[in-house]
Parts: sequence; structure tokens; C-alpha cells
Amino acid sequence: MEELSKLNYINVGPKGTFQSSGNSEFDTVPKDVDNIFEEMEKKGTRKILLYFHGGLVRGAAGMATATYVTKTLAPLTDTQLISFVWETGLFETVKQNLDTIYKTDFFRKILEKVIKVAGDKLGIDVKTITGIRGVSTLSYPEINAELSSEAPFDDCKVNIATRSANVISSNDRFLMDEIEVSVEEEIQDDAALNRSLIEMMSDQEFGMLDRSKVVNVPQPGSRGILSLAKLIKSAVKVIYNVIKRHVNKRDHGFYPTIIEEILRELYVADIGVFLWGAMKTKAEVMWQSNGKVEDPLDQHAGDYFLSKLQEFTKDKEVSIDLIGHSAGAIVICHLVKELLSRKLNVKIRNTIFMAPACRSDLFFNNMIPNMNKIGAFRMFTMEEELEIKDRCIPLIYTRSLLYMISGILEKDEYDAAILGMQRYLLPNHPYDVDAMLNKIAEDLKGIPNSTIYSLTKDDAPPGQRCVADHHGNFYTKNALTMDSILEILKP
Repeated sequence: MEELSKLNYINVGPKGTFQSSGNSEFDTVPKDVDNIFEEMEKKGTRKILLYFHGGLVRGAAGMATATYVTKTLAPLTDTQLISFVWETGLFETVKQNLDTIYKTDFFRKILEKVIKVAGDKLGIDVKTITGIRGVSTLSYPEINAELSSEAPFDDCKVNIATRSANVISSNDRFLMDEIEVSVEEEIQDDAALNRSLIEMMSDQEFGMLDRSKVVNVPQPGSRGILSLAKLIKSAVKVIYNVIKRHVNKRDHGFYPTIIEEILRELYVADIGVFLWGAMKTKAEVMWQSNGKVEDPLDQHAGDYFLSKLQEFTKDKEVSIDLIGHSAGAIVICHLVKELLSRKLNVKIRNTIFMAPACRSDLFFNNMIPNMNKIGAFRMFTMEEELEIKDRCIPLIYTRSLLYMISGILEKDEYDAAILGMQRYLLPNHPYDVDAMLNKIAEDLKGIPNSTIYSLTKDDAPPGQRCVADHHGNFYTKNALTMDSILEILKP
């Protein structure tokens, strides 16, 4: 990998500090930040471009992105380009955990039961080699054949005529009873659902389970035995949630919603929710005041940068461009709040998001009140159709990474509103009655060309072009987003 000068990046370590992130080759210390401002003073530079990559990647990938962005933007702009590298490796961890879970016989058994019962109650039809059929009529071998496709059940339709009367009437009490009867039949008639499913699991696989939901544990240290009563109760809850999300139009598609609800009920604590929360905390605490911290490496990297920026701008104004991809938008939301509160002699010229993974409420609280202070705002992101077709993890989770964040990684909330997802900005039910989302959509519409949805047309104006079709490729050459950003950043 081409080496990036330390004048062009700040590596943020654990808890947002200068502590080592595990790769001494990339580590940054306060003196490195001092050198950046000394270089700017020497060159008479009065413009800074801050780039924040997605926070779900490992250190080497974060550095590679910073290197590519610097090589692409720095030579053609008159700014000091500084990338904040703040890797977590979260996506690889989540992917590995989901792959491990998905391959267990226990998960596959629960998955096929939920598909069959939920599909029956919702009236789901699917294309098969023998024609269009209701999911409830499929045998388990046929269900597993569909599960081997890249995007299982993606081509399914709702047949209202076969939908449960209790689903149509929203009679929840009777619906729960109906689901329980169906689940009991499916589980109790399956001889393969026995204690051996628990015994066959590796320690890693067993450790990912919420054991209180599936096993009876007779004594400390014992794995216990599979409890069909607990399993039935959990399966009923999963199926009910899947159905209600569909009825309330808060689903993410039939199959992805089932995956989300099974993980939330039986596994979610260990697949990455904690890491996602820690990553968001890091995005915020890196800007916290260092106060009387004595050890230079214990200082928050972002706060140290802002303190040096404050010194640098005592006798001169500096303009700043902010660019964030994916979770990088979360960092920018916290930076803007902190930067504006310090009243530095700084003017934000542009704020540019690419497929932002920040929650809409964070954007609403930190950015909407300050839209007149963050320069020209532009967001590049995918249309809903592309978001749906972006296979985050083929076979296992068949929506985009933003969908995964919304449906799985945001703790205690399904279908969390994420800024970069078009579905939350369109005037469609149920989001059209959400005052916060309406305010965001209204304010963005009031800014000329604030939101650019990929894929743009061939004749789109310069600065408004983007053909990214995958969450991870917005900044790559063929996506045209960087060409648009260069147009925006022209001196």
C-alpha cells in the first residue's frame, strides 16, 4: 500500500484517543497534529478538507481509503486534506458472526419454521419450478432450496385472499393464539428439534445464543437442555413481530425481516450491536474536552485537533470542507455541534455526505438547526431500489448495509430511520406522519440539489453525478462521486 504522509491523516485510537489502535505503523501522536498546522502556516494554507471514512472497516482498509481520497482530491484542490482514520473492523466481525450462526442446524431449523408459519399467515406466494405457490404449501426441502438462492424469497408476493383473517382484522390476541398453535405443530412434530442441536454446537456458536430463550439450565456451568416450551414462546414472538411489521409497513422485505427478528430475539447481543454502539460512542467522544488529561496518548484526538485549530485561527479565518462516507457522517454530526459551540474563526464551506449511516434523529438534532452554518450541503446516496438490491451478505442478509444498521444493529429498535435511506425521506406511510422525518425532508428540499440519488442520468450536471450501486463503492473512481466532489470543491 502506498504510504500516506502523516500530514494527511489523524489515526483515532481506542475511546477516541491517541492510544495505539493496534498497528504502530498507522498510529498518530499529538506532535503529528502539531506538524500539520506548522506545515499549513509555512505554506500559508487557509483551507482544510476533513474526510471521514466509514467506521466499519479495519485499520489497513481505512488507511487505504484515506490514501486513495488524498491522492484523488488533494492535487486538484487548494486545501490541506486530513483524513480521520478511526477503524473498528465491525463489518468483518458481524459478517463472521452471522456466517457462524447461519450455518448451525439450530438456526436453520428455526428459520424454516418461521418462514413457513409467517408466510402462511401473511399469504406469501413465491415462484417455484412448479409455478407460483403459497409458502405454506412448500415442503421443507423446497424451502431450503429457496434458501440456497442469492436472495431468498426476494420475488415473493402477498396474496390477500390467503392471508389469515386475524392478520386482516388486526385481532392480535387471536392472532397470537393462532400463531402458537401453528408453531407447536411445526416444532413438536419435528424429531430433529431435540437436545442434540444444543450439544452439537461449538462453544462459539452456543455462546452467541440468548440461552434464557431456548434452554433449561439445571446448574451453573452446564449447557442445559433444549426447552421446546421456551423455543415455542420465542418463535411465536418472532413470527408475530414479522407479521406486525409487514402490516404496519415497517418491514424490510419478507426474508430480511425474518432474519432481523430471529437475531433480535435469540442472538442479537453478540452479533455486533455492542460494537456498533461502541463505534458510535467513539465518533462522539473523540471531540470531548481533554481538560486536565496529562498523558498525551490519553487525549481525545478530535479535541486536540480543534484546540490546535483554535490557536491557528486566532488571527485569520480558515474555511473547512467536511466529507463523510457511511458512518463518517456520524462523526461529522458530532464535530459540527462541537465546532460551532467553540465559536472558532472558521467557516464551513461544504458538507458532503456519501451514503450516510447516521440516524435521522442525530442529523435532526445536530445539523438541522445549523443548516445555515454548515455551508453548501449535498448528500449522495442510493435510490431505494438499489438499497434493496445491494446484497450486504448474500444468502444471509440480502439488503444493504444501511438496512442492516436500521434492522439489526440499532439497539432496541427495528426499522430505525437512517439518513441515507430514501425510504425515510419519501412521503409514504407510515413515515409521512413522522414530524421529524417530514422536517428533514422539507429542509433538504429547500436546498438546491441537496440530495443526489444514484444512479444519476448520463446528462446529470457536473457536481451532481453518482452511479454507485453498492454501499461500499461511493468513493471509488467508477462511481463518479469523487468527480462530483471535485467539481464542488473547485477553488
